[in-house]
Amino acid sequence: MGAALLQQLTPAQKRTLAAAIFTGGVAVAGGHSLQNEVRRAQKEQQRLCAEVEQKESGKAKRPKVAVDEVFARRLCTILRICVPGILSAESGLIGIQACLLLSRTWLTDYISRIEARAGRYLIAQNFPQFARLLAAFAGVAIPAAVVNSGLKYMQKRIQIAFQRRLSHHLHQQYCSNRAYYAASTLGGLTNADQRITEDVEKFAYNISELYSYTFKPLLDVILFTRSLSRSMGYKGQLALYVYYLFSAGALRKLSPPLALMTAQESSLSGGFRAAHQRLVAHAEEVAYNDPPSGAAEQLILNQHLYRLLRHNKLSAFQRFVQQVFDGYFVKYFASVVALLVYAAPIYFKEPAQRGSRDDITQDYIRSMRLLQNTSKGVGDLVLVYKRITGLAGHTSRVAELLEQVKKLSSGDALTTHRELYLRNVSSKELKVALNSPDGTALVRQLTFSVPYGQSVMIMGPNGSGKSSLFRVLAGLWPLQAGSITVPGEGGMFYLSQRPYLVTGSLRDQLLYPQPPRLVWEKTSKATKAKFAHLAGVTLGEQELEEQLDTCLEAVELDYLLTRGKGWDQVQNWSETLSGGEKQRLAMARLLFHNPTYAILDECTSAVSADGEVKLYGACVQRGITMLSIAHRPALKKFHSTIVHFDGTQAGQGWSIEKIEGDKEKE
Repeated sequence: MGAALLQQLTPAQKRTLAAAIFTGGVAVAGGHSLQNEVRRAQKEQQRLCAEVEQKESGKAKRPKVAVDEVFARRLCTILRICVPGILSAESGLIGIQACLLLSRTWLTDYISRIEARAGRYLIAQNFPQFARLLAAFAGVAIPAAVVNSGLKYMQKRIQIAFQRRLSHHLHQQYCSNRAYYAASTLGGLTNADQRITEDVEKFAYNISELYSYTFKPLLDVILFTRSLSRSMGYKGQLALYVYYLFSAGALRKLSPPLALMTAQESSLSGGFRAAHQRLVAHAEEVAYNDPPSGAAEQLILNQHLYRLLRHNKLSAFQRFVQQVFDGYFVKYFASVVALLVYAAPIYFKEPAQRGSRDDITQDYIRSMRLLQNTSKGVGDLVLVYKRITGLAGHTSRVAELLEQVKKLSSGDALTTHRELYLRNVSSKELKVALNSPDGTALVRQLTFSVPYGQSVMIMGPNGSGKSSLFRVLAGLWPLQAGSITVPGEGGMFYLSQRPYLVTGSLRDQLLYPQPPRLVWEKTSKATKAKFAHLAGVTLGEQELEEQLDTCLEAVELDYLLTRGKGWDQVQNWSETLSGGEKQRLAMARLLFHNPTYAILDECTSAVSADGEVKLYGACVQRGITMLSIAHRPALKKFHSTIVHFDGTQAGQGWSIEKIEGDKEKE
């Protein structure tokens, strides 16, 4: 039978059939080869990411990045933060966007009717009616232009609103209960800066875009299907939708793991940026050994760059393959199916039933316009899965950030020592068994008190637990046993060896931890109440500057006022000042706030011996009781007691010496 059919074909038809079979075979073979290349690319991407992943035994396995129940739960959690209620501003923006989308769909349908009638009158050479329709088209173009621009504007507004809500929520938790410290020091959260900035922004953009690209095509399909039913009936459209369902299933099978790729790209990008940040943070240490340390850092940075660019190249190839299939099945071949669905009923009708040429022209133009928009709408819906999988990657990164920050800010990471710390605030002495976070005992049964006016000095070799004691006092490290008593709010001030200089004016350096003036002026009264105990909050402008002048003069930095615009000068203080000047400025901050107790962790190590004596003398004159870590013997005279840490595992690891000379071991 097949041979008989072939004999009936003309030579031209046989050549066409042979070309079609050959093309189909090449397409199948090429598609299979492309799929193999895609699989190899995915395996290489996994290997690239495995090179930088830190595998820790006993650590809970991270949920797989995919469009599944975990993704849906995380997305709902994030959206509840972005849209806190039906009466919120974000709900209003979404409502306005929905109205604009409805308007755009209605305008598209109306314009298609104008175009169809214009085509009819043009074929009929009815130029007066054609001119009238052109005027109508020009009139409707005005609201159409406003609506189209409004859609893009509202999408950006929704993105900004979501980013603002999410960022404020993260900032509130990230800066609560020292979560930022736990994240950077105790671990559990990688690349927090990138997640809070870039990943939140990308999530907000993708979710705002997904709303438009889901709601609009859905409206188009519903309304245009209703309009097309008058000319094509529902059976023809049903055949078209069956094709789209088939295409959607096939494309989903062919789609690469976009969610995983997105998460991997963000992770590699964060690693590359972290490598640069590490070099900036340790530039001096690297420079001491350069050459060849500079060349070593170059190789490290290039390796991170190679992983990132290679991963991006492999991702681009996979997206190229996917877009080839998407374009063919959703865009081009869908148009062929749409034309076939429209033309078949007309072709099989009797000539007398087909209508006039003008009627066919009008119906064709309108139907083709609606079919194109319907095809585009269905195609967008088919490709929504691709957008969702891309969104899943950003959702995973942001959700992990939310979960970790919530855990850290709630104190789960330090639950035991916080309970002990708060329960024993009524004790009258400091008594603590000091351990490092990994459980190594540094000192045992350490018991001493720091009465007001009797400063205590901590001395000992490196690694003996001096700074660890201060971290426990501040509540940064776990308190394994015993109790700690600290003054109330504002009664204790910490200064470390590396002073923190805030971005702002010279005045802001001394007022800190009160926010910089530009921030303070825009702060609400309720928020300002949190800083009511600080010295600079209640002072008038003149009295404030007098005290600031006194403090700056006490640390011999009054010459800074002549460098620029006095107290209002703004500089990059971390780079402008030397190490000793930064420590002096931090001491001026301490003198200004004038707390009852000061915890000083080698805070004058970069200051000359004479200058250090003057700084400690200024603290004594102000009535500040000090708990100090220092090494210079000249500072002993400012203290009543010395606690020696010997750094050995034998015995208790500490001893107490009275300055008068009678050494006692508790």
